[in-house]
Amino acid sequence: MKPIFGIDVTLDKKNETCNGEEFITNTIAKEQIVELEEEQEKLDQTIKDSKLPLLMRAIKNLSGAVALIIVLGIVKALPTVGLMQAFKNAPFLFIGALVCASVWAFLQFAGKQKEKHVLADQNAEHKALKIDARVLEIYHELNVPFDAVSVDVLMFSYKIKNGEVVAKASGISTTPYINIDVKAYATAQELCLADLESVYSFKLEELKGIKTVNKRIAIPLWNKEEEPTKGEFKQYKMAVNNLGDVFFKPYYILEGERNGEVFGIYFPCYELATFEKLTGLKAEE
Repeated sequence: MKPIFGIDVTLDKKNETCNGEEFITNTIAKEQIVELEEEQEKLDQTIKDSKLPLLMRAIKNLSGAVALIIVLGIVKALPTVGLMQAFKNAPFLFIGALVCASVWAFLQFAGKQKEKHVLADQNAEHKALKIDARVLEIYHELNVPFDAVSVDVLMFSYKIKNGEVVAKASGISTTPYINIDVKAYATAQELCLADLESVYSFKLEELKGIKTVNKRIAIPLWNKEEEPTKGEFKQYKMAVNNLGDVFFKPYYILEGERNGEVFGIYFPCYELATFEKLTGLKAEE
């Protein structure tokens, strides 16, 4: 099976071409993509400029952590020795906690002030609005309807082993999968997925079913406004580790066939309802 948005590195480890070009039915000029990337880079640089230098951020985090550890230690000892006796026994701990907390508070305040002034001076809000307008313009040129929904699909590199697709992490990545945000909508004949470059169209008659894969995988970022463990997403029992990776089980594959070749669109568990509604198909049990 050919994973749409997958990158086949079976024979070429340096391959960077995503599967699915044969399904592209509309695309925008390369110049517009370059312009959007340049505007995003300007905003990213502004945000970077608004942060404290790395050393100062490290000092802030360290002082905050030390202050917290000391305070927790003192609180734990209070029921046994009392506040006054604890201070007499180890006054340096109280002083250390006060100093570290003061350093953290000062750098926290300084960071907020710098962020506020730099974002205002470099018109960050204007740059963000300009990017939003550019994105809407691109979707309009691609004829993406206004009511198209945002969904995550999975992109990953893979190798074919014994006829099976095996996802492969690259470099220092903690997971092979990347969740990319696309606009999804259906016409009378097709399911369409649009990114900021192209529209991919799949004939509804080509789509055969939704396969359930009862395997726990992770994605490295989160595209939704609501947190993955709260609100509407709480039902999926997802977990987030200290690196920000989001874990879930299962994931799904929308399977289809064109010209005798089987293809699949991989997507996370929390997008199942959307794909079932758009395709009229139900996931296998």
